[in-house]
Amino acid sequence: MIKIAVCDDDIAFTGTTQTYLEKISTEYREELETSVFLSGGALVNEYRNGNSFDLIFLDIEMDGMDGIATARHIRELDYHVLIVYISSHDEYLRQLFEAEPFRFLKKPVPYDEFCTVFFQAQKRIVAMQNNFFCFRSGKNLTKIFCRDILYFESSGRKVILHTLQHSYEFYDKLNNIEEKLRDFRFVRIHKAYLVNLDNVESFQYERLALTDGTILSISEKNRPRLRNEFWHYFRREE
Repeated sequence: MIKIAVCDDDIAFTGTTQTYLEKISTEYREELETSVFLSGGALVNEYRNGNSFDLIFLDIEMDGMDGIATARHIRELDYHVLIVYISSHDEYLRQLFEAEPFRFLKKPVPYDEFCTVFFQAQKRIVAMQNNFFCFRSGKNLTKIFCRDILYFESSGRKVILHTLQHSYEFYDKLNNIEEKLRDFRFVRIHKAYLVNLDNVESFQYERLALTDGTILSISEKNRPRLRNEFWHYFRREE
């Protein structure tokens, strides 16, 4: 699923963009969720209410908050979203780099050109989705690179995600997270701990040490299985 926002105060253009996306969804069997915003302020408020997107098609010339100001606000809330600027003119190009745009499209946008940019973005989004762990805490949606996660800790009804710089708390079950990350190198060492193998510095039969110096106990029932898993893992990394 790719979440897309189309932000333009030109209703005719938003209609055309929606038609393009519906055609792509049908022809290429892409699962897309599209939301339309007729002002930059409405899009920024959507972010402030805890929602986010993978891809934004953003008009530059809008009444009220223009596209450049809108992108600046969004970048404060979401560093990873891909922004495709759309405009009838190209004299804004220098100002656009501040918000790190993905691409620029000039109106009117032909379907084949739109498709080219969309699939370039789709390729990048899929790669990013495969490397992020996302969770919601209150109204905030947070994305963390899997490589930056040290371990997850179960704490009552909450889970604590530990990175080198921060710890984050959110409501979930460790079993659910283990299932989500089954294709990554995370291993359950205890009913309360799910550890990132890439951030394990040393391993002993009863405990292990992470790269930040954290020492975690390995539950007795998991020790025989983990001894073999860690042995094969570290041998492979040599």
